[in-house]
Amino acid sequence: MDTLDGVIVIGYFAFVLFAALAFKRFTTDSSGFIRGGGAMMWWMAGATAFMTQFSAWTFTGAAAKAYEDGLTVLFIFWGNALGFFVAAWYFAERYRKLRVETAMEVIKVRFGRSSEQVYTWISFPLTILSGAIWLNGLGIFASAVFNIDLMVTIIGVGCLVTFIAVSGGSWTVSATNVIQLILLVAITMAVGVYALIEIGGPSELINQYPTETYMGHDISYWQIFWLWVVVMMMKQTMNTNNALSCYRFLVTTNEKEAKKSGSGYGYSFHCWTCYVVRAALGNSSNGC
Repeated sequence: MDTLDGVIVIGYFAFVLFAALAFKRFTTDSSGFIRGGGAMMWWMAGATAFMTQFSAWTFTGAAAKAYEDGLTVLFIFWGNALGFFVAAWYFAERYRKLRVETAMEVIKVRFGRSSEQVYTWISFPLTILSGAIWLNGLGIFASAVFNIDLMVTIIGVGCLVTFIAVSGGSWTVSATNVIQLILLVAITMAVGVYALIEIGGPSELINQYPTETYMGHDISYWQIFWLWVVVMMMKQTMNTNNALSCYRFLVTTNEKEAKKSGSGYGYSFHCWTCYVVRAALGNSSNGC
């Protein structure tokens, strides 16, 4: 990593910290800390939903599989898109009407206090393990690309995320997610357009498709491919519409805003752009 890369990384973290401190003043009580007082616009809730659905794996493992197998891995993200459209159509408005502060309260209302306590305490170790896996993946990526020590990335990013979360709760998290979303979309659009130009346009992209069939490598039976498609679409739809994932609807101002925040069409574009970059680079070992 050269000097310019370091300045950009440090500047980005400083900007995120500034935004977190600026939005801290909106948190005045428990409702404001946990769900932003139910006063957020749909685009803030949608940004949070978008940013929490992928990690460093999206730009490394998923991008590599997109290059190797094409359409197969894309259905993971198209399943996310389908799930958010289902949420906008059915679940978002109903979830917002519950008028609770946390997702755990939804479980209590539906299944009782015992189920709420069991689910809450089980979630602690599982969430810690998930966070550890995400940080480890990010650390490996940063170590390989920027030559930053693995432990420095894990400890530094872990402390930064914890500070943002506890400093102002939902408001600071949503504000920084909006910033990340703007940067991500801008970079993805720029790189995607550049990749298409570099490869010679959409027709040349199709001609250089890395596999012989749309099913990807080593899949001889079309039934296996379509079974994967159906199962993955169903799994991702359920994953984006469970009691815990639907917390994003609680932060919106009303049911109409909750329905708007359910739109997830950006996932398909994002993953397709990853594939475009993969095909243009012609190298399955680099992230997009």
